[in-house]
Amino acid sequence: MKKRILRKKEVKQDCPYKDFLLLFPYADKEVQEELIKRLREQPRPDKLCGKEVPKDLNGISYGMLDDLRTATGNDDIAGACAKVLLGVEPEDLLKEDANDVFGFTSFVTEELKRINKIFQSIKVNYSKEEIAAGVKELDFGSFGVLDWYARRMGITNQNEVREVAWVRIFQCMKNDALKNEYERKLAKQYRPKTHKK
Repeated sequence: MKKRILRKKEVKQDCPYKDFLLLFPYADKEVQEELIKRLREQPRPDKLCGKEVPKDLNGISYGMLDDLRTATGNDDIAGACAKVLLGVEPEDLLKEDANDVFGFTSFVTEELKRINKIFQSIKVNYSKEEIAAGVKELDFGSFGVLDWYARRMGITNQNEVREVAWVRIFQCMKNDALKNEYERKLAKQYRPKTHKK
């Protein structure tokens, strides 16, 4: 039996996510591209699976932020993000409207980009000597952040740090970065100056 290919005029605006997943592979390439473009532009839904979708991700913990970053690399981004942020199982999304599911996924993706830019804003500019000495090898990713914050705050269990709001951890990182930059500049001021004769 020959599979029927969906045509542009057959695509509906509203569609359960389950139906979308089943029908999408049978759509013409042009229709697929148009659908994905339109769906990625959908706004953040107020609710998904009966749960309120936050207006931003400022109130989540560092652990949730780390889990969402991991989720965006998952094959089922929507399901993984819904599980982390809303506490719902991926299969619960199947009965939701595809527009809402894509709006939710786009919202999470954009928020993560925004938060990553915030963390990038405090990135240290290392000197040639520090780079030559291998300072960039000391970037231990999320584990390094958890370990640093735990030591900074005298927390013995790093898992407790996963429950701390990411904005708090960021502010401490920013404060430490500013303090370190000041100390580097001050040390440079105290270095003996050599005069050319």
